[in-house]
Amino acid sequence: MLKFAKKLEGFEESTIREMTRKAIVNQAINLSQGMPDFEPPQELIEGIIEAIEKKEHQYSITYGNYNLREKISEKLRGYNGIEVDPEDEITVCCGASEGISSSILSILNPADEVIIFEPWYENYTPITHIAEGVPKYVQLKQEDFSIDEEKLKEEITKKTKAIIVNSPHNPSGKVFSSKEMKLIADICIDNDIIAITDEIYEYIIYDGEKHISLGSIPGMEERTITISGFSKTFSITGWRIGYVAAEKKLMKGIRKVHDYLTVCAPSILQEAAIKAFDLKDDYFSQLVKRYQKNRDYLSKSLNELGFKTIIPKGAYYMFSDISNFKTRDTDFADFLVKNKGVAVVPGSSFYHTENDENIVCNYVRFSFSQKIETLEEAIFRLKERLL
Repeated sequence: MLKFAKKLEGFEESTIREMTRKAIVNQAINLSQGMPDFEPPQELIEGIIEAIEKKEHQYSITYGNYNLREKISEKLRGYNGIEVDPEDEITVCCGASEGISSSILSILNPADEVIIFEPWYENYTPITHIAEGVPKYVQLKQEDFSIDEEKLKEEITKKTKAIIVNSPHNPSGKVFSSKEMKLIADICIDNDIIAITDEIYEYIIYDGEKHISLGSIPGMEERTITISGFSKTFSITGWRIGYVAAEKKLMKGIRKVHDYLTVCAPSILQEAAIKAFDLKDDYFSQLVKRYQKNRDYLSKSLNELGFKTIIPKGAYYMFSDISNFKTRDTDFADFLVKNKGVAVVPGSSFYHTENDENIVCNYVRFSFSQKIETLEEAIFRLKERLL
């Protein structure tokens, strides 16, 4: 009998995508997966038309459209404080998720250890297992999701090869401070560790917080793999256009994996994505204003219904304590979606263990990337079910 590879035994398929499927089956409002229900900027849609007219139907160069890489390089210099050569140090990928996969697969040998903060975005652990690496989990402090310095240092060993840093953080909305980033940088430099940074929500930040790229910190230039993309900022999650930036030696390995994993990102959409760099500062400020309005509305409404929300400082997710409902997260999520209400993600899908029931099973994640009208309808449905 044929069996799948043993390396696949350590994880299941995505819970987030599973909840989206359940939302469709049950005609529920989907607040599980982080995808907007409104149109992207008109300039990007027009970019697709122009790309079709230019007959961009064949493979791009594996590393990505050079004009796009050049624009990404300029953006990294101006916004992130990172200097990279578009020729040798940037690769356009099929979404940030592929960038994460290619990066992890390119650096890990069997038994290499990877530090992962939890709660964590669910892609990190499966790819580490596929690469035959060993995930080592460092739980963020429950009250504010800040880094516990001692816990982090305890997990560093001679086998530690990499650390994954996601800021703004999914699912909590935590934005790591300059002090926390400096701590991570010092640990990486002192222990010869590679940092893989997932910065896909870098423009979605609230309350005057600032985005800090780990690769901009002195000493981290040659040991940081910076990953971001266009999906979240420009509401084009289905385009699957992301990118990786790293110094030439690291990039050589990443490009090898990317080449055989996907060949290249969609050529038409790469061409269209160049239009994103024509958008003015007002676009980004309005984006934050939209999501901050959603955040404040959802937080207030959920608290009134008995949830205990943790106010995110970035991204567009709300990690909410459901302990008042005296039920497990998985049962609660199934109850909501199957009653044709609202699809959310059970919090345990962002943790590796259920040893601590109070932390792991007392949360669900809401996305507030939708129109305010969608959120209002979701709250209306929740009131019918919960009050």
